[in-house]
Amino acid sequence: MAVLGGGLLGLEAARGLAGRGNLVTVVHPAGHVMERQLDAGAGQVLARLLGTHGIDFRLNASAARYLPGSGLKLDDGSKVAADLVVVSAGVRAETGLARDAGLTVDRGVVVDDSLRTSDGRVYAIGDCAQHPGTVSGLVEPAWQQAAVLADLLTGTSVAARYRGTQVVTKLKARGIDLTALGDAHTDVHDTDAEVLSLTDPTGGRYTKLVIREDRVTGAILLGAPDAAATITQLYDRGVPVPADRLAVLLGRALPSGAPAAAGPADLPAAAVVCRCNSVTKGRLVEAFRAGATDVTELASATRATTGCGSCRDAVCGIADWLATTS
Repeated sequence: MAVLGGGLLGLEAARGLAGRGNLVTVVHPAGHVMERQLDAGAGQVLARLLGTHGIDFRLNASAARYLPGSGLKLDDGSKVAADLVVVSAGVRAETGLARDAGLTVDRGVVVDDSLRTSDGRVYAIGDCAQHPGTVSGLVEPAWQQAAVLADLLTGTSVAARYRGTQVVTKLKARGIDLTALGDAHTDVHDTDAEVLSLTDPTGGRYTKLVIREDRVTGAILLGAPDAAATITQLYDRGVPVPADRLAVLLGRALPSGAPAAAGPADLPAAAVVCRCNSVTKGRLVEAFRAGATDVTELASATRATTGCGSCRDAVCGIADWLATTS
């Protein structure tokens, strides 16, 4: 099997195919995988870890032609043998109509915090819109932008503004625990930030923490689930990072006043359960008490689980907990 594209979805597809016993080669035009979310060090460790699951990589390479029944011919003239080719080529905004209409266009249709384009009568949201506080290809920013624009257009809240989305990316691949959030590309030599990094290629672990003004602004946590849980809490809540930075990076420190969440009862109401649709535990509790008493009904009422689906177990746990305590 050949997978064209080593981004988030391409790697998830590759891991799934390899898990079914297929030989998989990922062809990716960049120098390391998931370059939008990971720095080069993390990308190299992740590729090495995926290699232990039977996945090969052809980096800095692009497909020139599909050869039916044979595979891919690459731009350097070499070939990748494959019975099946999966294309995961990412997102690119279609800006032709906006450009023809005279709107300001860069990678997407440029918008401000009111989601207005350069023509104040025209708005843009979702993957076609370019706002400095978000990235394309994710559903969470689109929902948040839609809510702001609805408030503006209906007059419900004329002060509503879109300030960007705090993106937390998780790779959903069996046997691999990877979380990346915020501005994770900050260099360790950046004098305006604290940057801590630990690398363990043999063990398949890579951790990096970026702190500005005593707050988490970026992180990469590969093979470090405890640290991922702690740092994600700090990032979501925007609270000061504990003084022992190394303990945070190793997952041995919790945000001030935050007990370890052993189960649904321990989660604060503000904890985000479904990131794709920004659904908190408190919103799920409200929906349950309003009559949505199983996962299907909770999904219908809140949209939780209807994005990538990785939160389904958490939603099930909250539903079961509510059923036994109500």
